[in-house]
Amino acid sequence: MQKRSSIQPRPTKASMLRQQGQQQGQQTSRPSSVAPSTPRPTATTGTTNKINSKAQASEGIRAFMATQRAVAAQRKKTIEKEDQEKTASRPRIRVMTGTNRYSNDDNDPFGMDANKSNLKLETLIRQAKSSGKLNLSNRNLDHVPEEVLSMYHVDPNKIVVDFSSTDDAWYDSTELNKLIVAYNSITEIDERLGQEFGALTLLDFRNNQLEKLPTSLSQLQHLTVLHLSHNQIQEFPEQIFKLDRLRDLDLSHNQLNVLPEAIERLSHLEILNLNDNQIKKVADSIGQLIKLRKLYLNHNQLVQLPQAYHLQNWKKLEELHLVKNQLRVLFVQDDSGRTIELPSLSRLDIRQNNLSQITEREQQTIVSLPKLKELLISMNQLSQESIGLSRLLLETPSVQTLDLSSNLFSEIPDAVLTLEYLKRLDVSANHLRYLRNDLGKLEHLMVLTWEGNPLRSAPRNISMPELIESLRVKMVSDQEEKEAHAEDDPDHQENSADLTTTGVTKDTTQQEQRQQEQQQTTTLVRASGTLDLSRKQLSDIDNDMLTGTPATLQLYQNVFETIPKAINDHPLASTLVTLNLDHNRIKALSLTTKDATMVFKSLSRLSLSNNRITALVTSFEEDALVAFPQLTELNVSMNALTSLPENLRDYLPRLRTLKANTNRIDKIIPQTLEGLEMIDLGNNDIGQLPPEIGRIGSIRELILYGNRFRIPRPAVLDQGTGAVLEFLRRRLGD
Repeated sequence: MQKRSSIQPRPTKASMLRQQGQQQGQQTSRPSSVAPSTPRPTATTGTTNKINSKAQASEGIRAFMATQRAVAAQRKKTIEKEDQEKTASRPRIRVMTGTNRYSNDDNDPFGMDANKSNLKLETLIRQAKSSGKLNLSNRNLDHVPEEVLSMYHVDPNKIVVDFSSTDDAWYDSTELNKLIVAYNSITEIDERLGQEFGALTLLDFRNNQLEKLPTSLSQLQHLTVLHLSHNQIQEFPEQIFKLDRLRDLDLSHNQLNVLPEAIERLSHLEILNLNDNQIKKVADSIGQLIKLRKLYLNHNQLVQLPQAYHLQNWKKLEELHLVKNQLRVLFVQDDSGRTIELPSLSRLDIRQNNLSQITEREQQTIVSLPKLKELLISMNQLSQESIGLSRLLLETPSVQTLDLSSNLFSEIPDAVLTLEYLKRLDVSANHLRYLRNDLGKLEHLMVLTWEGNPLRSAPRNISMPELIESLRVKMVSDQEEKEAHAEDDPDHQENSADLTTTGVTKDTTQQEQRQQEQQQTTTLVRASGTLDLSRKQLSDIDNDMLTGTPATLQLYQNVFETIPKAINDHPLASTLVTLNLDHNRIKALSLTTKDATMVFKSLSRLSLSNNRITALVTSFEEDALVAFPQLTELNVSMNALTSLPENLRDYLPRLRTLKANTNRIDKIIPQTLEGLEMIDLGNNDIGQLPPEIGRIGSIRELILYGNRFRIPRPAVLDQGTGAVLEFLRRRLGD
């Protein structure tokens, strides 16, 4: 046994006075010349008690006092730590919105912090009893712990009533209303879950390995949010259909293959997320979800949607997402001709499908989307000829973002120009050969994406605002040119003052004109001598459709594959001066014929732009006749021509104007241009410009921009026709 260290007794007043007297006696015995010495202070570990003197405590007293101070400091730290734990466990009174509903921590609202996963389960349960929220995310659980299922069980034999305690009592517990068990490895949920936690409003089991749900789930009648994404559920759980108050359901990233008819029972559903499943069919009853605001069906195997009239109750739908499915037609409709309106839809995303048309037929139910702001239909198989596309654009007047990228458009659809609020237009990765100048009509357009198109005069080293402004300048220039041409055309002046037989005036809006043209069943014959059969999806013409002997025949925007033979069989063949076959499907144009009835004896202007013409066919046989002996103007722009006949004037003896812009012509022969006055060969593949063209004296205007040749340089081309011809003559030494 160790001997206890001796403790010096506390000095008394008498002993201190005695010691002081001894020190004074020693000082008087010294010579007066020696200054009295000052006692040197002794280093101690604590403070020195002084009682009217310089006396110091003994070593034992100093050690004892230091020990007492250390014990007091430790006790203070313990008390402060306990106070902090009580403050942290006390629930804060605040409004829970958005992601905050998952946690009490503003910095980690979803409870995914690794430090939190290390908290003891008992601590989490104790906090949940006061807050009503239990977050068990990221805890490597393979089942719901027994402590959680029995967290509200109370043993009556262990109840202790202590009113002096500051801890939460069992009778002060809050019912659990939010349970989050995400990012674990749970394969099955205990049946007791629905029996024990009937007050739950949010249940989150996403990112687990669930294949089915407990039957007791149907007892959670207060549940409004159910998240079960990233599991292995193969069939839509029947228990969910009994949750009458459910507003937010997330079953994305599972293995569902069908959405059953019973979905209509979730009448309060506002958000339905079924992304990344294997759903091939959606029940028609989904249209009965009258409170639905957001529907996500991305990355499934949908072939078609329910018929449009089943969806007419979606008055509150704001977002519809159908990315990466197998849709070929967007709206499956009947032939009733009724109008179905989705008044709240602001975002429609149908990218990455197999859409080649919007509706099955033109004359079908109209789907109106008056408040649509974003229309995303990229990565499909749409073109300007797709059925229903123009109608869809006309029914979405408020669109601000339009994505047409990665489709098959060879030109921007006319209906795009009716979107007066359009701000962003994406036409990249299509087959566009040029950008329409009339895009300048769109006053609010700020972003125009065009990359990935075979443009021959692609904008380079130019900013987006400068590009859009240049289109507007060109549009004004084109309008002035047309007006000048109209003043020289007496037929046009007469047309501008006439009315059609349907009573459409020049002040009628474009949309009203389209509607009347689609509804009319009779042909339009203008008093000025113009027969209009455009925009009727015609592939052939009957003699009954040809009325009178007009000088101008409009057949643009139909589906003709050849020039209709009925024109030559009708008396108008002898009076027809202008024939417009733009925007059809004609693949070849024959400049000669062996049939005398196929000769257009009086035709002066022929327009075939925006077709599929690959060649101007000629014949060298002796009995071949010239098909267009009086033709002075030929427009074959925006086709697929690779060459022009060498002696073009042999087949078109009166030709003065040739427009072949935006084709694939890679070589030009000077003899082809002999006798022509106006030549437009811009946006082709011409690799070399023969200098002999400079000697053709008939040329008044020559357009060559957007080709591959490097000589002459663009700076010379910009100076106009005279400068180009002079440059070519200098190369010949003239």
